[in-house]
Amino acid sequence: MTLADWINAVLAFVTALMAGGTVYLAWYTRNLAKDTVAGIKQAERHHQEDLRPFCVIEFVHVDEQHPFGADFDPQTRRLAVPMSGVEQHVEYDRLYVRGDLRNKGHGPATDILVYLNMRRGPGEEYAYRLTRPVAVSGLIGAGEAIKIDVAITEQDTMKIWNGSAWTPVQVFHAIAGDTYEVVLEYRDVLGNFFRTVHPRGLWTDTIAAAAAISDKAKQHEMMARPNRPMPIFLTGRQAMRTPADFPLVPSAPPPIAPGETEGPPW
Repeated sequence: MTLADWINAVLAFVTALMAGGTVYLAWYTRNLAKDTVAGIKQAERHHQEDLRPFCVIEFVHVDEQHPFGADFDPQTRRLAVPMSGVEQHVEYDRLYVRGDLRNKGHGPATDILVYLNMRRGPGEEYAYRLTRPVAVSGLIGAGEAIKIDVAITEQDTMKIWNGSAWTPVQVFHAIAGDTYEVVLEYRDVLGNFFRTVHPRGLWTDTIAAAAAISDKAKQHEMMARPNRPMPIFLTGRQAMRTPADFPLVPSAPPPIAPGETEGPPW
């Protein structure tokens, strides 16, 4: 092998080493970039979590029969007037969300709204709105608490378009009894949406069973909801649904008598 052949072989070997080094450097740079991006995303997540608000309502005059406070239902306020011995004017055309609004999170909450929910089963997909969102507060800082007195009126009842006009999908005076959840919706300073759901709890007995009892005290005892859960913290906004999106489930057909066949009577 001549000297020129040796030189060419050495140059080819060096070129191959350089090409391999370039490939390794590109691979290492790409992985380093991925790790950097992942680190930035993780730091951003930690930053957002550090700024998360968590707003809750501490309702006033709460007991087992009135999980959202005695002032929530106008019917309850009407019954309380004779017992107080003081002449009072009762507003029957509004529900009241009264109490202390507390931000127990680490960041401020903005654009705080409240609305009333009903549900027909477990899970988010079974919850729907009885009333539209009503403004509560523009801003509440982390660790702060403010007094709230929010009136929900008949104008706030959710409505649907019937082809010629917007009509309410719920009778207003029945909303208080149908309300299963009082929901707070708010945002953090980064624009992320959050919700706090205040559940009412489960009936200890059915409404029909309580109505069959003539003793009023016994009725109140049967309609108590002592197992009212703690507020539930959720991220994102609730889907806009109304009672019109959840038609009543048809009742079960009567049992078939012996000797009869299943089917219509014609």
